[in-house]
Amino acid sequence: MDLSCLLLVAILALSILYWFCTKTFDHWKQQNVPSVPNPRPFFGHFLPVLFIKESLISFVHKIYQQTDASMIGLFLLRKPILLVRDPELVKSIFQTSFNKFHVNGFDLSEKNDPILVKNPFFTADLHLWKTRRARIVNHLSGSKLRQLFVIAEEVCSKMCQFNDRKIKENGDYFECELKEFFVKYTGEIVANAAFAIQGQSYEDNPDRLAFAVIARKLLKPSLMNALKQAMLFYFPEVGSALGIGIMEKSTDNYFRENIKLVLKERKRSNVAPKDFLQSAIEANGIDDIDSIIADAIIFYGDVYETSSTTLAIVIYYLSEYKDIQNKLRTDISSKLQASGGAVNYDFLKSMNYLDQVIQESMRLLTPAGTLMKVCTEEITLKGFDGITCNLKPGTRVFISLTGLHLDSNYWPEPDVFDPERFAPENQANRHKFTFMPFGEGPRMCVGMRLALMIIKLAIVKLLLRYSIEQSSKTKKPLVLDATSFLTYPKGGWWARFKKLSD
Repeated sequence: MDLSCLLLVAILALSILYWFCTKTFDHWKQQNVPSVPNPRPFFGHFLPVLFIKESLISFVHKIYQQTDASMIGLFLLRKPILLVRDPELVKSIFQTSFNKFHVNGFDLSEKNDPILVKNPFFTADLHLWKTRRARIVNHLSGSKLRQLFVIAEEVCSKMCQFNDRKIKENGDYFECELKEFFVKYTGEIVANAAFAIQGQSYEDNPDRLAFAVIARKLLKPSLMNALKQAMLFYFPEVGSALGIGIMEKSTDNYFRENIKLVLKERKRSNVAPKDFLQSAIEANGIDDIDSIIADAIIFYGDVYETSSTTLAIVIYYLSEYKDIQNKLRTDISSKLQASGGAVNYDFLKSMNYLDQVIQESMRLLTPAGTLMKVCTEEITLKGFDGITCNLKPGTRVFISLTGLHLDSNYWPEPDVFDPERFAPENQANRHKFTFMPFGEGPRMCVGMRLALMIIKLAIVKLLLRYSIEQSSKTKKPLVLDATSFLTYPKGGWWARFKKLSD
């Protein structure tokens, strides 16, 4: 074959490839849905996210800000994606038409992720999801949360002892990155309650196989974790074929062996401590190892990462706004005195101003700033501006929680930190689906009450003991780390803890 023929074949092959990569790019135009201009062949609009140059949360928020329309179309590779901006449409997706959007969009295989695939968050089958979710809800009833409170309070004491030691070592204050500080707290709770082991979170040199070390490795922002998550999120079929799972085999084995040892000991001693693991044993039967481990990992997912992120966000804002920190501390102290001086489960439930501070913090920096749903049945959506869109099964729908939470149409001066937004009198006329940090509808975060208990307990204990100061180590303005699936800024959130004067 001469050079001219080779050139002709190459041009033809490239033309076919170009046609294949771009033939769907008129999808939104055909439906008269506004769309982001200039999708790139093969990549669509997601080039900066795919190359880990920008976080998905920041990217989707920017798209949200580009229009005032109720919805906007874009392309992930060559697949049409719909970004919904209308709170009524969000309500339809999460609640009214839930059965047509019940899939979250992370496709895990039983072969590559045998434990995580049992998590209700990743379960696509509606019947299986209902069964698994109901079991977890039972594990987190009010009476069982009270039992878990005892464990969380013990870990809180370890956290404060650790803080005191570090302050003493440094002379005046302890300066730390807040996410790393709080994964010690949430990690130790998970180790104690879900795995019945000591996590060594507050030891300066934990064993290399300590729970604190293994658990942090699983979800810590890194290029490798980002690549794995991107593969499973954007190329699920390829990721599955390559044997890629979120949890490495060694981590799976670590959790499995620890659980087996604890189960063996509980069988031998016939002792049943009141912890999350025992609840999982009673629900599944002591011989159903996979289901027990799956429940423990669900506890890990609901507590370890999102709760530590939320705590870091709240404490960061309290360090930035000393007037609100002082007001909250005064409110805690006065209510504690009125209730007899005991910080317990019921006391935390009565802390309304603390709720407002947490809500406002999660509005400004939402841990999971972007949510995704997959359409499972054909449906027509109609926005507030009359735009209609016919969705086919398999179409992905994005919801920018960050966009909704910072939208000036719903939040006056949206960039201002003001917990009074969440005072009861200020919430009456606000659309419910303009604030949903834990999601909404039937698939709302199953561990929300547990997470809030753990978060509120830590904040109360810290504010009663320490003044929280700003740190110059926080890089401003905050830019989200592209390697983190959750909200996390480059360089982290930093603060200083100083003992309060007696």
